[in-house]
Amino acid sequence: MFTFREIETKDAQMILDWRTSPRVAKYMKTDVEHGVEGQQQWIISCRERANFYHWLIVYQNQPIGYISLSEYNPVTKTASWGFYVGEEEHAGLGGLVPPFFYRFCFTDLNIERIDAEMLYFNTGVIDLHRLHGYEFTPERDRILKRKGKGILLVTMSLRKFPFEDGKFARFKATFPMLQWRAKNEAVDTGKISLVKIEGTDEQISILYQLLTKREYSISHEELPTLEKHDQFVKSHPYRAWWLVECLGLTIGSVYLTNENAIGVNLSGQNSEIYCQVIQVVKEQNDPLRPIPSVRPAYFFVNAAPENAPLQHALLDMGAKQTQNSYRV
Repeated sequence: MFTFREIETKDAQMILDWRTSPRVAKYMKTDVEHGVEGQQQWIISCRERANFYHWLIVYQNQPIGYISLSEYNPVTKTASWGFYVGEEEHAGLGGLVPPFFYRFCFTDLNIERIDAEMLYFNTGVIDLHRLHGYEFTPERDRILKRKGKGILLVTMSLRKFPFEDGKFARFKATFPMLQWRAKNEAVDTGKISLVKIEGTDEQISILYQLLTKREYSISHEELPTLEKHDQFVKSHPYRAWWLVECLGLTIGSVYLTNENAIGVNLSGQNSEIYCQVIQVVKEQNDPLRPIPSVRPAYFFVNAAPENAPLQHALLDMGAKQTQNSYRV
């Protein structure tokens, strides 16, 4: 029924006309401020973006709309997306398009969760997403500033396995990616390596330097002396403990406790790197067996209230908040 083709610079005027039409623009999160030349440059630049790509929706050999993949993360196996039918006469076909895209994401890109967000008054799309199997994720809702006013963005997520068991999984189409030059350069866990901490003088010195630069802390308020730090490292307090290296540089540490807790301490505020580190730990280790009132059957992460990058990373990975801890 539908085909999808990569976007060319010659499509700039058509896409711009669709995007700025009142019927489409009122549901968009941003306003377009550039002209045709700016649209052409944007189309070219999109080919270099590792986490974004887009296609035209074609019906009976006629382009009728636009669909895009965004926030694509092959580490957490998540992505977001958006689409619209630009041609007025084919607006009623919009509800038939998404399953083709979902099948492509889950099968070809190996994505496990697709996120979507829409303006709260876009009830037609919200109802369509519910029909396709989306669930609301209110913890990710946010307020969008648009023309000086705050507007609620409603968030929802569709997971791979419920979709594959549903009636819409039969829809299949090809989404070409020949011009997506950045796809193979997307961030992957090959850039992250874990080096086991064995208590050498060099490692102790590195850990102490990381400790002095730590922005967020749960376990202590005052920096320990180097002597106490040396004793702590050599006591082997964790089930496993590693230095985190990225492209040959030490960027932090991560440990695994006997209670199945993962502790991540990284320099910088890149939520994507947090995702990668946690993913590597999960791939290389299994949770210990649960013990009632001692440890759960799954890994968990404690995040300092101020550590927004880690919190965002955990949400991106689909982690569920289980409790709030308070010091008394």
